[in-house]
Amino acid sequence: MITKKEEAIYNSYLYASRSAQDKPTKFRRNFDNMSDKDVVCLKKLSLFFDKYRNISYSNWFASPYKVYNAFEYFDLHFFTTRKALKCYTMYMRDRELNSPDSEESIELLKTCLSFIYNYCKDNSITVDEYKRMQEDKLPLILLHLKEHKLNFYMLHALEADAIIKSVETSILNFIVKDFWTIFSQTRTALISSRILKEKAKKGIEIINKKLVEK
Repeated sequence: MITKKEEAIYNSYLYASRSAQDKPTKFRRNFDNMSDKDVVCLKKLSLFFDKYRNISYSNWFASPYKVYNAFEYFDLHFFTTRKALKCYTMYMRDRELNSPDSEESIELLKTCLSFIYNYCKDNSITVDEYKRMQEDKLPLILLHLKEHKLNFYMLHALEADAIIKSVETSILNFIVKDFWTIFSQTRTALISSRILKEKAKKGIEIINKKLVEK
């Protein structure tokens, strides 16, 4: 028996594969004749996503197609393996190091700003209060970085250097491997940015204004 969640997982997998070939996606609606092997894979993936709720289906299934330039077909079983986890880790790291003015970085900025606004609104706090919040004795912004709700460019835009520097390097590297290397590279890139830097600044100003008006 395939659950609605498992149907969504499969169709996300299907979309990633078709998009990698620049082909339209016809989502599957009838799952009655699915192979036993694929059913087992979907059950495993469902449990995996339950355990790691910070991982989005779209990023998980897109990762190998982004990591490998030449198109290669990845079956459903591949996404239950450690190789899939390695691809995902590489992809998410590469996204952090994208050019700040790339289309993807600008779209990610919008996602991060939307997350911050909704979090602040739901918790009746300001952006400044948000960036200073702690959870389990760690800055909340770092936990949100680990969960990919924020990225490094957003951390720089929040001007949270002093807060981050108060955390031990070993803990930062546990949150993101080679933390300071990525932090330094993205900060330098953002400083020389022509577009993202201004969009981030204006975005935070808009959020603060909306939070006051609500």
